[in-house]
This record gives sequence, C-alpha cells and structure tokens, in this order.
Amino acid sequence: MTQSYAYGPSGPLPPALDPPRRRTGVWGILATVLLVLSAVANAVLVLVVIALVAAVAGSYQGEPMLERVIEPGPRSAKIAVIGIQGVVDEEMASLVARQVDRAAKDGHVVAVILRISSPGGGLTASDEVYHTVKTHLSDTGKPVVAAMGSVAASGGYYIACAADRIVAQPTTITGSIGVIAQFFYLNTLMTEKLGIQPVTLKMGDQKDWPNIFSDVGMTEEQQKYLMDSLMVPGYERFVSIVADARGMERGRVLGLATGRIFLAAEAAEAGLVDEIGYFERAVEVAKEEAGVASAQVVEYRKPFELQDLFGLAGRAKAALDLGPEDLAALGTPRVMYLWAGQ
Repeated sequence: MTQSYAYGPSGPLPPALDPPRRRTGVWGILATVLLVLSAVANAVLVLVVIALVAAVAGSYQGEPMLERVIEPGPRSAKIAVIGIQGVVDEEMASLVARQVDRAAKDGHVVAVILRISSPGGGLTASDEVYHTVKTHLSDTGKPVVAAMGSVAASGGYYIACAADRIVAQPTTITGSIGVIAQFFYLNTLMTEKLGIQPVTLKMGDQKDWPNIFSDVGMTEEQQKYLMDSLMVPGYERFVSIVADARGMERGRVLGLATGRIFLAAEAAEAGLVDEIGYFERAVEVAKEEAGVASAQVVEYRKPFELQDLFGLAGRAKAALDLGPEDLAALGTPRVMYLWAGQ
C-alpha cells in the first residue's frame, strides 16, 4: 500500500489527522432540554388559548348579546339601538331576534331604536323581523322608534312599520312598496355551451314551474300562476302592513305602492314617515315616547364565537362548491321586498 505525502519547502509534511470529536457538555445538554421544553410549553399555551376562547364563546350562550354605551346617561333608563344594516336575510332576522329578546328582558331599557340602513331583502326574512319587533316589544310596552339612514326601502320600510314613530334623514331613500321576483333560465347555457341535455321527470303539471332548464322560457300560464301564488299575496300583505302602521286608507296606500322611491321630504308629505331628522333626533323622540328626560344609549353587539374564525373560509368554499341543490336554488323564484334600483 502506497502512502502519499505532501511536500513543503523543508520536506515532506506529516499526514493530516482527523479533527477531534467535540464532547457535548453539560451546557449543551441543558440548552437542548430547555429548547424542547419551550416548544412543548408554546404548544400547550396555544391549546389553552383555544380552549379559553371556546369557553368564553360558550359562556355567552345564556347571554345573547353584549352592549356598548354610545351615549352616556343613567343606566336606570336605557335606550337600546338595534342595527338593521344591509340586505335582510335569515341570518339577519336571527340576529335581530336576539337583540330584541335582550331589550325586551332588560328592565332598564325604556325604549328601542331601529337603526335601519337597508334596501330590504327576502319576503319571509323581512316579515320575520317585523313580526319579532312588533310582538316581542309591544308586549312590554316599550316604544320603538325607526331611525332611517341612507336607505330604508322596500323590506327596510316594511320593518320600519313596526315602529311607533319613524324619523328619516333629509336624504333617506325610502318607499319602494312592492314585490319583486327574479330567477334564471339556463337551458341555452347547458345545451349549447356545455353540451348537457337536462332531463326533468315530474308528476303534477305545475311541479317544475318555473323550470330553469325549459327551452321555451316562461309561458303566460306559468307567469299568472306565480303572480297569483306568490306575488299578489306578498304585495297585499305589504299594503296592509303600511295601511295599519300609518293609519291610512287602503286606497291611499295603493296609490303609493307602485314600487317607486321617495326622498324624506316627499315621504313625510305622503305620510310614510313622521318627521325629518338625524339619529340624534331619533334619540330625543325615543326619550319623549318613553317619558324620560335623560337616558343612556346603548347598542348591541354579537359576542365573539369560535366559529367566526372559520366562517369566512367556509362561506368562500360554499360559494365555489355548486352542487345540484345550488343550481336548483338559482331557478327558484326569489320573491323579495327589495329595492333593486341600486
């Protein structure tokens, strides 16, 4: 076996030796242990925080809503503000019901303000909010004032009719007393664009009226059927609600129930609102109705719930996951108290 040497200026160099192995000292072992313990502690801390959040969220199940003071005053006389913002749907109806229940059960609440900024929404959801306010609060004798924001039209105005007094801002858009139904026909998309031929089996001639996959659209008979079954009853109820709330003759309401919108001044002249003013005026009206000189004004907030962390992601996934039931929903006539002019 031949051993090679490197040569330097003064002759051959000795062969290189392997570097000595470092022995792990006490401090190295201690540092490693501390690092592992720190990682474990952090993991346990995260689990504890999640558990606490879940416990706090669960503890509010018996306390439906939290309240925040927006105007100081004596807590013995409170005015509760219930926000109705955006399109009215089942989720909003449920949220409003929780706020109404809180206000109804609080013995210190002397009046309620419905702060409305909504173009309306679903037929049933709008009626449910109206019914909740009208029944649950009227039973307590607590006056209700509607404070209209930028828009309180169609279902938004329907809900305002549950109030004893209606205050509209000078530029509030209101009215739009009427009903609208919208749905889609997808036959051309399915057959010509996607090459899919829909097949419908039914028992009962009217079972699939309207059918979003129909190649003839909506016939006059189908249109009359939907008008008589859905549109007319919804419209008649809206007219009756307004007539009862505003103390108007039915014929007069029918003259206003063309679906048109009004600005506040015209709405006041027509008798649809009581007076023009901002939110501060609505608070004063609530005090007058309750017979108090001063009051603390509070608004209700939904308590934090653990599922709120994941709700947005869930809704996004649902929006992208269109199953047969979702396609069917597109073809179901959505009868709405909604101002669609935005």
